Amino acid sequence: MLRVLAAALVLALAPAAGAATAREQQVAGPISSVAAAGIDVAYADQYRRGCHEVRLWNVATRGDRRLASHCFVSTSTGSGVAGAIATQGRALWLTYTGGNIREWSLWTKGSLTTARRIAFLAADVDGPPPVILGSVWESSLPYAIGRTIIVLAPNGSRRFSLTAADRVVYLSAHSRGYAVVLANGRVLSISPAGKLIRERTFAPGAAQTALLAAPGLIVETPAGLQIHGAVSVRTVALPPGARLLGYSEGIAAYGIGRELRLRRLANGSDRLFRRLKPRFHAQLGRRGIGYGSGRTLGFSVWAIVSGAV
Repeated sequence: MLRVLAAALVLALAPAAGAATAREQQVAGPISSVAAAGIDVAYADQYRRGCHEVRLWNVATRGDRRLASHCFVSTSTGSGVAGAIATQGRALWLTYTGGNIREWSLWTKGSLTTARRIAFLAADVDGPPPVILGSVWESSLPYAIGRTIIVLAPNGSRRFSLTAADRVVYLSAHSRGYAVVLANGRVLSISPAGKLIRERTFAPGAAQTALLAAPGLIVETPAGLQIHGAVSVRTVALPPGARLLGYSEGIAAYGIGRELRLRRLANGSDRLFRRLKPRFHAQLGRRGIGYGSGRTLGFSVWAIVSGAV
């Protein structure tokens, strides 16, 4: 009888415990970027006209602090924060401003240091960005300038740098290393130490994003996710227009329209996780998923993510 009562009590408390680990908060203005790594959620928002801020939300302590504020004069082609990533208290973010010639600045800040600019480049507004901020993973902050790939550690030191054969259009850090998509269509797999593991060839534009995880190299293409394992390649279809928003422990997060969805790659189980505003921002990491929609910033821990699909 006591065991039955104890089991009933656990079941009664489970929803409350789950609800406590799904957190949302309202921020000062429209969110333009969200990145989640571990317990850090980096985000950018426009808190007043012409002024943008980069903030770091620690979902464990619920502390939310401003890292930097950037106010711009009005320009013909706009200004703002193009992206922000963070891990273990250190952040990288990218700002832009200008007219026909756009000025790009890359910034960094640690938990005990002041913000500093580490790169400044100018480029034609109709051309590709000269600086690419990578998809973050715990303990690695990747970025690229033209053909040069650079990865920083949380203390601000450089883990490694290498030069690719063509301009970098996408790069990511993940559990098994780094993946890089080049303008010529090639996709590079790079070890955690910065050594080239393998190079695969795609038609230019066919590989949109890529990451290196336990199943192998996962490449996002218009047809879906190509998973390049040790001995075979398989494709997991996604709806047309879907965009990959992260992968962890067999689950891929993707966005389509207003829907943030989860798909378990092993069996194809697919579920709606959140309905948000169009072009919302989100990233799935090892500890959970962070998302931003309008002025709403949210984070759901891994137990909720894995139990949803």
